[in-house]
Amino acid sequence: MSKVSRRVFSGALLSAPALAAQGRPQTVNSAGVELPHWSKAPAGGDAFNFPGPPSPRTRWIVAGPPRKYFPEWLPALFERTIEIEEWSEKQPALRWIFTGPHGGFTVEAGAGKVRLAVRYYDSPGLSKVPPVAQRPGRHPEGLFEESSVSFRGDLKAVTVVADHRLTVRVLLNGQEALSSRAAPDVNRHQLAADSEQGALRGRLLPAVVQPASVTVDESVRFQEMLGWGGTTTPPALAELSPEGVREWWRAIAEYNLLLHREYPAGALLNREMTNWDRASDASPHYYGDNFPNCETSNFDYMKRIRRLGGKVIFEFWELPPWAKVPNAEGKLTQAPEIGPYVEAMVNYCRVSREKTGAAPEIVGIQNEVEQSPETWRRMALALRRGLDASGFSATRIHMHNPSMSSGGVAAAKAFREDAAVWKTIDYAASNMYDYQGHFYDPDGFDASLAQLRDATGEKPFLAVELCVNNGNFQSPAYRVAFAMGQLYHKVLTQLNACGVMYCWTLLNVVQPSYGWTRTLFVPDPEHGFRPTASSHQLRIFGAFSRRVRAGMWRVKAASGNPDILVVAFQGAAGKRTLILLNRSVRAQQVALRWPGATFAYVETVDAQHENAVNAWSGGADVSVGPGAIVTMTNVELGKVPEDFERA
Repeated sequence: MSKVSRRVFSGALLSAPALAAQGRPQTVNSAGVELPHWSKAPAGGDAFNFPGPPSPRTRWIVAGPPRKYFPEWLPALFERTIEIEEWSEKQPALRWIFTGPHGGFTVEAGAGKVRLAVRYYDSPGLSKVPPVAQRPGRHPEGLFEESSVSFRGDLKAVTVVADHRLTVRVLLNGQEALSSRAAPDVNRHQLAADSEQGALRGRLLPAVVQPASVTVDESVRFQEMLGWGGTTTPPALAELSPEGVREWWRAIAEYNLLLHREYPAGALLNREMTNWDRASDASPHYYGDNFPNCETSNFDYMKRIRRLGGKVIFEFWELPPWAKVPNAEGKLTQAPEIGPYVEAMVNYCRVSREKTGAAPEIVGIQNEVEQSPETWRRMALALRRGLDASGFSATRIHMHNPSMSSGGVAAAKAFREDAAVWKTIDYAASNMYDYQGHFYDPDGFDASLAQLRDATGEKPFLAVELCVNNGNFQSPAYRVAFAMGQLYHKVLTQLNACGVMYCWTLLNVVQPSYGWTRTLFVPDPEHGFRPTASSHQLRIFGAFSRRVRAGMWRVKAASGNPDILVVAFQGAAGKRTLILLNRSVRAQQVALRWPGATFAYVETVDAQHENAVNAWSGGADVSVGPGAIVTMTNVELGKVPEDFERA
């Protein structure tokens, strides 16, 4: 009989139904794995042979059995196989150890059983949770999850796959035996074998490179791009040092984050509407034990954004108390008093024009708060009339953006029920936090996107707020950011999004895990209060934003491999950008077919490269590593004007 078990931090043993309820993967076959025949791979690879020669050292040797260290740095996604040529086994003797910056996982095999253990070792707090095995003596380590299964037959190959679904899989002789959805990023690996239990000889097989092709037809156009950006909060900006502010503007220009989405005073807006930009009225957001970090404006910031060619998008979340309808008991509801709501929206536009020279280019109906369909229609009509009557007819309106795509479908249907109302809407919009429910199956979200596209019709689409807010994925891991990269591709190609915005571009947090996934940059108090990338989220977002400027058109691009996601853009004066995302576990040698296209730069993003720029050497193909994004372009990076600081 095989034994299948899993452990989590609580130390509790979970049954199969309990694992399913928690969304954890189960082993492929609880009755054990019958191993198929394994055909020996062609020659080549990195050999290992246990027992090896004894170490001449008698002190400070590596604890445990002898090791074989593989020199490579693993990509974020990978498939690696060890082929066993000789193995005289008596007890579990083989451990394949994968390590990364925060944790890792170990595959143990022998005596008819294989075990997968996921561990973290980046905090002293982990010394209080169950250890992977005997408690390590010199570092903290906690067991996150473990599973095991028995096998029958001649084990000749063990394969480990870390894929784009945030899953790690273990295959025996090519047949899947175990999987985990809890694996952290890893970048190194090694083997350990108990040589006292017998000999073990084999090799690590070479990584595979596959051919692929991409074809671009620039005669077929889709959306014209408005740009990229998010919300820069004034309290976070105020934390930056003078040099930090200068670096911030250089980053804004380089990463092309020129759509500034305002998150203004709402609940604290006074009736006179004189405290839009009063710094002392900033509010702490709901991110842990945070200090005030949002809900205030900085009009000088908007002036500078526009000087770089950017645009301002204004929208309330919570309305001021004096713009809400009370219920029968006199308590305020979320429903708006239409007159005061429009008054506040128009007042913001007026103050913005007075202080910056321009009203917001776009205003939204309301962020995430749900209203009845009739209320949405009344708000849209009244807002358009109020803007026009006050001289802001050039200010465009985007529809209410709910937190989930399903809410976006419902809101779009509410606006479309009345043709006059739908005419007031210039941009469709929605947040898509429900995508996180598809991190383990990104393409499963396509049906929701199709419904949203059908509901919004031909309206230009704004993805106004994208980020990770699910505590299960609140991690600096590259693979979490890479999951978001697949979403950027999807909203561009399936929703024809003309604007894509991360939730926050700069946010001050005190508990770093909130910064890892909610914002692209955070102020860094340990390095002179300068802006620093919060995690890998910035480089993934930048792979799309840096070389696609406002006014460029998305053109038709097709890939011959479903795991090579491709999107192409064309601009004036022959400007072109091609973005290739490889979500397979194998490197791809991609043949490019874009007639007439020439590039100046190749920009690479992966776990080891943060938007690394190299000159394009020419040629008709490009190599894209597993889990990498390669941007080919002749578009120059944005820069701040020389006199920018004096303006």
